[in-house]
Amino acid sequence: MKKLFIIVCLEMLVFSCSPILKCNSNDNSIMEQTNRNDNLLLNETEGAYLNRIFETTRKDFDFINKKIGFIMISGENGKNRYFDMQEKHSINENYPCDNGTLYIFDTTQKAESGGYDAAITYWNKFVIPIEGVVKRLKNRR
Repeated sequence: MKKLFIIVCLEMLVFSCSPILKCNSNDNSIMEQTNRNDNLLLNETEGAYLNRIFETTRKDFDFINKKIGFIMISGENGKNRYFDMQEKHSINENYPCDNGTLYIFDTTQKAESGGYDAAITYWNKFVIPIEGVVKRLKNRR
């Protein structure tokens, strides 16, 4: 399992270093758009990894090419932060890791949240009601 995770993380690193994503740092509008879109759709590698992490709770939901919201109540949100934590834990088992709580949305919740298919909350002291998760994602727009 550790070897698979390391391979997945290395693939993510290779894809994140792709020159396609680079832009002129003086062009703030392009940079903001890139950062905003960075967390929208999961690629095949990220989706496959999350399919494995949430294998027992996701039922028939498939993460690949889905819009997933990552929410950490006190701190930095986002896909990059979540996967960074996972990677550090795979390298050092003493590094704290929280796989999170999965919320899969129905069609109404997807529309209300701004098109998110699901959300993962992590490092939260309490379970958040699904309505609260939808509201937090809606307020990101």
